[in-house]
Amino acid sequence: MPKLIAPLVLGAFALTALGLAGGGGAGPVTAQERPEFLHALDDAPIVFDLRPNQVITPEVQQFYQTLENPYRGDPTAIVAGKKIYLKYCKACHLKSGKGRIGPSLIDDRWKYDRTGTDRGNFEIIYAGGAGAMQAFGLRMDQDDILKVMAYLDVLGKK
Repeated sequence: MPKLIAPLVLGAFALTALGLAGGGGAGPVTAQERPEFLHALDDAPIVFDLRPNQVITPEVQQFYQTLENPYRGDPTAIVAGKKIYLKYCKACHLKSGKGRIGPSLIDDRWKYDRTGTDRGNFEIIYAGGAGAMQAFGLRMDQDDILKVMAYLDVLGKK
């Protein structure tokens, strides 16, 4: 038996080292695997250095490929997004999304054209925008940003 264990352990170690073993998430993403995202204010490229140890989920990787939120319409993601929204967003945008310090999130008027897209919403939530809109990429993982975006799709439509 001991002669069989050593090759199994070495094989598992090799798969893990090569990134082929299953487990906890998709792992780090290189800049080549991610499209260029731009700051809303100056169109400078966003550097993805906030929360560097976060897990990049398959949904985030799918978003990088399609620039469409894979959580749109997903009831579980919408519930999770609502919890995150109430924690981080309602102080400025109100529980209803009508806006107070921050703009309304429930109408179709946007300060920046691309804000009406999944890509633009992601850019602003991750890296911040005008006024008091801070970079929430400091506080939440990219997967959570996508869940907030899924909630924003249904906010005000009830």
